[in-house]
Amino acid sequence: MEDALREQYRPLITDMELAELEGIGHTIHRSAGHPFFLEGEQGDFALLIKKGHVKAVRGRPPRIIDVRGPGEIVGEMAVIRGKPRMASIVAFDDVEALYLPGARWLRFLYDHPRAMHALLAMTDDMADRATMKNVESELAIERQLAKRIIELTDFGLGEPANDGAVILRLSQHDLAALIGAKKLDSVKKVIRLLKNSAIIDTGRQVITIRKLDTLREIADGNMTVS
Repeated sequence: MEDALREQYRPLITDMELAELEGIGHTIHRSAGHPFFLEGEQGDFALLIKKGHVKAVRGRPPRIIDVRGPGEIVGEMAVIRGKPRMASIVAFDDVEALYLPGARWLRFLYDHPRAMHALLAMTDDMADRATMKNVESELAIERQLAKRIIELTDFGLGEPANDGAVILRLSQHDLAALIGAKKLDSVKKVIRLLKNSAIIDTGRQVITIRKLDTLREIADGNMTVS
């Protein structure tokens, strides 16, 4: 019985709920690098990601604290708590999102306890990921970088190339922000080592992963190039 209940609350938004949300919101678009909203702003709307991915960025220097994709909600807690945005939400690639006015979003949650339950579960998952990243911040930068790059490819942000490689549209500054590294030089050093080992290549705003399995071994702590 408990397993059946968990399955009922697994999807964040069901098809029927989505149809209702589309009746109270409207679709907006952002291209890669453009923000939907900024940290510290008052939050009077939430967003349901329909296509593409966004990054949640927080602090100075900026750190990428999470990445969200299709079917996920962002900006919801500022509306629920009535407090300023805890992070900026920036398009990682071309993004299509459903703009949900705050008052109507809240009313939807009050009227749909299943969706409220699913949202609480999603929030708890986010807290678990944040805790794990905090624990992993004690790891060597090489391993932290490998873990974050693997996460992004597993999340679907990687573009397959003809030669079997995987392409990520990221800069070295983005990689530093993924792990919260304060010294870009230390990140650049690890990237040089990974390039010298033919594990990755870099270009303008691009990371090309040549040996994904090897990068997984580094992420798991089974090998090193430093």
